[in-house]
Amino acid sequence: MRAMPDIWFINLADARERRALIEVQAEALGLDVHRQEACTVADIDDATYRRLSTGWERPMIRPELAAFLSHRRLWERAADSEDGLIVLEDDTVFGTHFPQAAANAAASGFDLVNFETVGRRKFFRKGGGRTVGGVRFTELVREKSGAGAYFVSQNGARALLERADTQAAPVDAFMFGVCRLAMAQVEPAATMQVHLLEERGFDVGLSTQTSIHQPRQRLPLSWANLPYTGRRIGTQLRLALVQARRLADVEFRPAGFDAAAFTAVLPVSRDAMAARIGRYDDQSVS
Repeated sequence: MRAMPDIWFINLADARERRALIEVQAEALGLDVHRQEACTVADIDDATYRRLSTGWERPMIRPELAAFLSHRRLWERAADSEDGLIVLEDDTVFGTHFPQAAANAAASGFDLVNFETVGRRKFFRKGGGRTVGGVRFTELVREKSGAGAYFVSQNGARALLERADTQAAPVDAFMFGVCRLAMAQVEPAATMQVHLLEERGFDVGLSTQTSIHQPRQRLPLSWANLPYTGRRIGTQLRLALVQARRLADVEFRPAGFDAAAFTAVLPVSRDAMAARIGRYDDQSVS
């Protein structure tokens, strides 16, 4: 039996409420989690930004690159671990079956396993995947979101790092598009981000917001933007091929979601989070 991979979450130094959210949930579920200091825009020098921000379908903004580099730090850890690694962003909420999904992810045989759903449809292979330890891992043909909570195998991490030194993209697009690994979706989804649960009417225990996923302006057509346009066209052509497979071996649908798995654990105790934040204050004083 494979060991449960270590669980790491990415967290900015001043985002103490989010840190408490993860740690309080983990304690309630009997999970050990480790904190990875997030990369900030201040950590990115101009040379690094110029080298990595222009190789995708549009220029990346600095917060996107900071998020990418934060994940890359954990891919480096995963590449050194036979069991791979589970990576979380700090606005992740666990369903009741997350521990079971986490314990069986490495044994699924996939290099990239998405625990979360954002509610959008995605491309699944009809009849693809397997059930391990009572958890369904459904094979994905194409994905575009899922950096909030995922397992990456040692081989998967090494493949990501091989590309990450010279190329970057928003982390979801990089993992699921630029590096096309053998990937699966946990069904029903075992995690969801705070703001998406709030949109469904759940009281999570705190609210979050992000600037990374705000709408971007389209690039104007120009000679300077031709490389970006070419990459976008390439992506659309690959998407068209996947769409065509819906006539054969692919289905396009949302990931399964069990509201009861989240109702059972929400809201996260505000008192427990406040006590946890108080411990951070005590540690900083000492």
